[in-house]
Amino acid sequence: ESITLLQDRAIMVASSEGEFHTRTLIIATGSEPRLLGVEGEERLTGRGVSYCATCDGAFFRGKEVAVVGGGDAAIEEALFLSRLAKSVHVIHRRDQLRAVHILQERARVERGISFVWNTVVEAIIGDTRVSGLRLKNLKDGSSFSLAVDGVFIYVGLRPNTGWLSGIMPLTDDGFIVTNDLMETPLPGIFAAGDVRKKLLRQITTAVGDGATAAFAAEKYVQTF
Repeated sequence: ESITLLQDRAIMVASSEGEFHTRTLIIATGSEPRLLGVEGEERLTGRGVSYCATCDGAFFRGKEVAVVGGGDAAIEEALFLSRLAKSVHVIHRRDQLRAVHILQERARVERGISFVWNTVVEAIIGDTRVSGLRLKNLKDGSSFSLAVDGVFIYVGLRPNTGWLSGIMPLTDDGFIVTNDLMETPLPGIFAAGDVRKKLLRQITTAVGDGATAAFAAEKYVQTF
């Protein structure tokens, strides 16, 4: 895919479906979870490896699970899983969480949650299902194993904007920068949802972005 700005404020979008000419465009290509990139992750996705606790948590009722990450999403999902799983091990590469203070406090007093600090996942173990993790302590370099039935990975999101590189300004993480009207720096081009740089990425905020972008795009078209 690519975008080309033509004369008279026209826009051409080239895609696998052909070329489209338009006056305005709303980019809502979303984002996807960042992968750990370790042995066993891809092979065991859907077999104990998950990126959505609310989607898959019920499959791990009464079982041992791990959550990888230390941000808001990781701790929110660890709290959710603590109501289902036997125990939740939060694995974080640092010695303190990045999540907001209120989430940290809730997680610290939850008896079903424990923390594995200064640690990264080296491999996800299992034949047909996840049976454990091989971990590495970043302080002393030692490796050790943790037996779990599932692992939920929350190490950030990757926006689907690779096709926009060199076409419009992006953040260092690849998100689209917009103003409050969802306008990008390119005239007539808007962005909405998880592809946009913003504080909170939830369904409710994506819907709000979409409504704002559609309204602003309509107003833009009326200027012709």
